[in-house]
Amino acid sequence: MTAVSTEEKPRICLLYTGGTIGMIADEYGVLRPPKEASDFLKIAPELPDLADIEFEELMNKDSTNMVPADWTHIANAIYERRNEGYNGFVIAHGTDTMHFTSSALAFAFGSKLKFPVVLTGAQTIPAIYYGDARINLLRAVRVASENLAEVVISFGDYVFRGCRTQKKDERKFDAFESPAYYPIADITEKILFHPNARRKKDAEEGDLDLQADFADGIVQVGLIPGLEPALLEPLINGGKRCRGIVLQSFGAGNVPNGGDRPEERKYAFGDFIQSAVGKGIPIVITSQFPANSTLETKYAPGVAAVEAGAIATGNMTSAAATVKFRWVLAQVEREIRQGMTMERDRLSRVKWMMHHRYILEMD
Repeated sequence: MTAVSTEEKPRICLLYTGGTIGMIADEYGVLRPPKEASDFLKIAPELPDLADIEFEELMNKDSTNMVPADWTHIANAIYERRNEGYNGFVIAHGTDTMHFTSSALAFAFGSKLKFPVVLTGAQTIPAIYYGDARINLLRAVRVASENLAEVVISFGDYVFRGCRTQKKDERKFDAFESPAYYPIADITEKILFHPNARRKKDAEEGDLDLQADFADGIVQVGLIPGLEPALLEPLINGGKRCRGIVLQSFGAGNVPNGGDRPEERKYAFGDFIQSAVGKGIPIVITSQFPANSTLETKYAPGVAAVEAGAIATGNMTSAAATVKFRWVLAQVEREIRQGMTMERDRLSRVKWMMHHRYILEMD
């Protein structure tokens, strides 16, 4: 652990995982992680004036290569340091999968989290002087010094709830959005928190109950016009390799039901959903537009999918729903091993947990 300053300032643990925010361009112009992650601190020489920073390199990965085991690793790293006197934690992370990691950490820590966990990244490498790497890092450290008790993404001018956020742009500096929920703070000269921000007084009593396991074997399928569910049958007929399927639907949870013409029945998903559920493989429905709830669709195609056994996911983002699905499946597997849930109740337990709100991930 490298101490940058020992003055009486907020103590912030800065965890480096990689991403554009710390990348350098090689001789061919290809962006690569730095050989020495400790050089990362040099992008913001003002950091010691802002907080007492302690730096730790957890990994040095392009976030495209992040996997659920990395979420667990990051969660464990924070959990192990939770009682070391830090005001908050900052995680430098790539933007492509930051919203997946923020959702995973939120589920892992739950409602007893009593300090801020702030993820940030950048659209430009530090060598771009007018870019966002330096300013985003400084702002994230400032947010992590505040009276906050949740996992958030600090990016550009806003602070977003981590489990309500998705990436919206590859180049603009306002790269993230919270489509079904307002940002929890505006970043100005001061951090202006909104009433929906979760403060330290809002945390539940007791120590963190870390639940940082995430199931593998999950497949997400984005629905497109003319997709034949027969093409997906190998997923549910290949033994136990596929443990769950995410259908990213059109609009408010609508899944093709074949319409009224017999020749279009081959596009209907009802039989596929029933077959998967009958084999113990749960299917959840997310939306390409999470501001539209998939829990209360009144359209026939969406109703038919739920009646066939699919699990709707409300107005969660697709990332949060997918991460929650992995988290729920891991929890149910643990409950079955410990005798808390019967094997025959697996699917009903998964459905109940997917519909239960744990960390304000849906309305």
